[in-house]
Amino acid sequence: MTQLTSVACLRENTGLQKAQEILSKLDLPAGPVDCQIVRLVCDSLSTRSAQLCATALATIANRIRVNRGLDHLSTTVGVDGTVYKKHPNFSEKLQETVRILAPKCDITFLVSDDGSGKGAAMVTAVAQRLVGETREQSRK
Repeated sequence: MTQLTSVACLRENTGLQKAQEILSKLDLPAGPVDCQIVRLVCDSLSTRSAQLCATALATIANRIRVNRGLDHLSTTVGVDGTVYKKHPNFSEKLQETVRILAPKCDITFLVSDDGSGKGAAMVTAVAQRLVGETREQSRK
């Protein structure tokens, strides 16, 4: 389903053509209006999904910033998964929404390519440790 949603969200003409192919494979009507509806639904679902993920991330980042008493927070979030990596605009929508909801937080997204959520978490932990070590060294 992720692949079907992703291809339907492609640029206007390509997305409509892919939506038609998807509907045809499912033996469903594939007229121009049907294809536009599929494309719109897929785009709406993808946007909403990115916004919900971003809301959780922004809330956590803002909470960390406030709890630490910081005016501005810079942090790294490890990400993994086909949707983030392969969807044509999920990552951009996610990042844009995080910037809007957490304007005092600078969040860098670091993609893990090892195919495991554990890998993304490890990348994030290492990145955070390196940032902490760099700050400690600059204070000395």
